[in-house]
Amino acid sequence: MARNEQRWHWAPEELALASGPDAGFWIADGLRRGAFDVGGLVPPVFDAFARVFHPVYLHDGDDWTRVNWGTIAQQHGTTAHAAMSWQTITGTHRPGNDPEEGSLPRPEASVLARILRHHTTTPDECWFAIWDGYGDEGRPPAGIELLDASRNMVVLHGPITAAEARFGAAPHHSGGGYSASLWWPNDHTWCVATDIDHKSTYVGGNSACIDAILTDPRLEAFPVSGTQFIGWAADTVNPHPPHGT
Repeated sequence: MARNEQRWHWAPEELALASGPDAGFWIADGLRRGAFDVGGLVPPVFDAFARVFHPVYLHDGDDWTRVNWGTIAQQHGTTAHAAMSWQTITGTHRPGNDPEEGSLPRPEASVLARILRHHTTTPDECWFAIWDGYGDEGRPPAGIELLDASRNMVVLHGPITAAEARFGAAPHHSGGGYSASLWWPNDHTWCVATDIDHKSTYVGGNSACIDAILTDPRLEAFPVSGTQFIGWAADTVNPHPPHGT
């Protein structure tokens, strides 16, 4: 049960609003702001990092078919690697059947939470932060202090199982809402970050934690460094399609 029982209609019922952003100060203080690298999303204080790619979910009758980036790259004759972008592996900037941007899909969030619970001593004491700019319906109650973690975040508290829950209702996302933008346990043994402008999620943790993510067949993940560039020009393997194509 969360320490502060104040609820927010836009947040999952498993979570309660924190009294303030104090629990996330270690993240805000540790981020390498403006660097456009992994350390700008996840504090560069961990032994290892992973990039988890959001798969494409294609509607197939009443079901959804999961397709990973490696399969898409193979179909387009491009190379799957840690710094690839959706545009460089598909060869186009045009929108289509794209992965979820800014939100870790529910199935992947559930798998990741099951892995990460074995790498913290506080699985029932976790923190979740969500960007406060998703729209008027998502505005937090008056008086709630926000966490400045490169973007303003509302901080909530609850068990690790809440990682698969969704914030709000976003029909354009297959999960029906948004994942948390940041989440971490009370013992700070790992941190998960999903930026609103990215189609992948970054995780920092110890070597055993990251190895467990990289070797789980239910996730598509690559090892990255804390200094890996995450801007549009990060992919130096595949050609970049011209803008407008």
